[in-house]
Amino acid sequence: MTNKLTSTLMLFACSLVISACGGGGGSPGTVGGTGSGSTNGGVSGGSGGTNTTVTTPKITITLFNGATVTSSINASGVTTAQATVVDDKNNPVLGKLVTFSGDPTLITFNPVSGAVLTNSVTGIASIQITPASLSSGSGGTLSAAATIVPSTGGTGILTSGTTDYQLSPANLTLSALDVQSTTALAAYGTRAVSVTANINGIVATNTPVQITFSTSCGTVTPATVTTDGTGKASSTYTANSTTIPGCAGANVNITAAAASATSLSGTISVQPTLATNIQFVSATPQLIYLIGSVGATQSQVSFKVVDSSGNPLQNQAMNLSLTNAAPGVSLGTIGNRSTVSATSNSVGVVTVPVFSGSIPTSLQVNAVLGSDPSVNSKSNTLLVASGVPVQSATSIAAKELSIEGLSVDGVSTSITLSLADRQGNPVPVGTSVNFVTSSGVMVPATCVVPARADGTSTSSCTTSIRSQGTRPANGRVAILAYTPGEEDFVDDNGNNVYDAGESFTDLGNAYRDDNFNGVFDNGEFVVPRSGAVACLPNASTPNGRVNTCDGVWGAADVRAQKMVVFASGAATISAPATSLTGTVAFTVADVNGNSMPTGTTIAVVGRAGSATGSCSATATPAVIPNTVGSVRAVVIAAATCVAGDFIDITVTSPGGVITPQTLKLTP
Repeated sequence: MTNKLTSTLMLFACSLVISACGGGGGSPGTVGGTGSGSTNGGVSGGSGGTNTTVTTPKITITLFNGATVTSSINASGVTTAQATVVDDKNNPVLGKLVTFSGDPTLITFNPVSGAVLTNSVTGIASIQITPASLSSGSGGTLSAAATIVPSTGGTGILTSGTTDYQLSPANLTLSALDVQSTTALAAYGTRAVSVTANINGIVATNTPVQITFSTSCGTVTPATVTTDGTGKASSTYTANSTTIPGCAGANVNITAAAASATSLSGTISVQPTLATNIQFVSATPQLIYLIGSVGATQSQVSFKVVDSSGNPLQNQAMNLSLTNAAPGVSLGTIGNRSTVSATSNSVGVVTVPVFSGSIPTSLQVNAVLGSDPSVNSKSNTLLVASGVPVQSATSIAAKELSIEGLSVDGVSTSITLSLADRQGNPVPVGTSVNFVTSSGVMVPATCVVPARADGTSTSSCTTSIRSQGTRPANGRVAILAYTPGEEDFVDDNGNNVYDAGESFTDLGNAYRDDNFNGVFDNGEFVVPRSGAVACLPNASTPNGRVNTCDGVWGAADVRAQKMVVFASGAATISAPATSLTGTVAFTVADVNGNSMPTGTTIAVVGRAGSATGSCSATATPAVIPNTVGSVRAVVIAAATCVAGDFIDITVTSPGGVITPQTLKLTP
């Protein structure tokens, strides 16, 4: 009883004077004692009989692996840091914001801000810590700080605590790679792939691990994935390679890898793709000409084999054949008309040549897949034209038949030669035509048949004649155009080829008929060719020199001649000696009796012969038309015109030369 009382008195005394007490093991929340008190309980007991007093706020950090106090932060499991916060009276500080910090290259926090509140009972703030790198084995210092107001009030005191830690390198392994390898994947199909990450032999449910997927063909999307709460990283594989032949029919290798871990690989079998369509690509050129023509006689026709996704397929066998082909057309090689077999190249394309024959025609090439005849296609229509110009389809034209060039240099007009083959088809682009003239100059002396906007032939070419040099006395200029072609013939058997015995037009040497008398005269230009057989010029053999035919059907110069007048600007107006009232006719010509320059105007004005009279008139035509001869004009005088009235005539050339004349109306 005495001992118990004594102990009670001593405890009471110690409560009054803390510094006077010592000895005895302290329990949570007690003062004094020789043992170490629990950090969680409050102020620790004294050591070795030394009494202590808490006079400032304090933060103490303890690391736990589960329920076990530790100094290591492991990659597996969860490491928790607890910061115990007390004030200057050793009382727990409740609901206080504590901020943890550390080297971000070594550790990360959850929450990532590192800021948490102390709890409402013991004043402890807890936070989870994970290594920033699974392979790091470094050490570091963890800090926790808070601003604490003293028990007596006043300004808060920034208080901090630290503890050191050691990072334990993780043994990272991968397992359970799932690529669903038991079933084949459709070509260009997709499927899920996944792998599990383990840290120190334990599934990484609490530590995110970055996994990288790669593939030998196709794509994995996303390629880099972080494990989820079950330790699994999942992505999607697609067999979508654009490189021929792609992934179809291949065993594709899928690899999962992570830093410091041994990678895992699996195989996905991708089903072969099927050709579902043949596409016509091109026929270059689309227009070809008969064998022996100056134009292209061969076209390259191309097709492409594709699958259901439109991807080209290589090594696909195709059979190609002609449809609607006229005799002589060949496929693959000259003379072959049978089906041609070919295999698609690295971009899925098959190309076959088509050669023209002897008959103009239109045709197509049919392409059939060797493994499935239901997959087929036809080319666009390919045209075959003879392209060799013939005399019967040749003509020449001048834009202005009469130009004001008799005494003026540099006046010009365009000359066009139009050509066609014996079937009325255009001649090839690039066909060259020569021009020669008896006066002036051709600019240029040759022209080439151009292409239209769509690439097809215009089947004509144009040049110009310009006035200069010595003019012909009569002002009439001869222009000859000629180009290599063939002689016309009567195709009795319809094979579009000349056969012995069929009649033809034998063309003599082409010449320029400078005096327009219809026969060759010495000194006139001639295109020399061999031949001494008699031939006479006629409507179908213009500008052909006699006795220069060869008696054999074949090549010849097709030709055409045009007259262009170099006219004067001054006009000659011829009217009857006696002019009558009413209708009056007169003729307008240049000084040589040729047409005035095309476009020359004729104006007439009626003028009364007395102060009280009235007279008006009009001329028909009012403009000189496109012709080479003189023009007869008719003046229509109004009924009010009477004898003694006048008709004033004014002729104005395109160059501005004015020729006036007045007619007096007489009974």
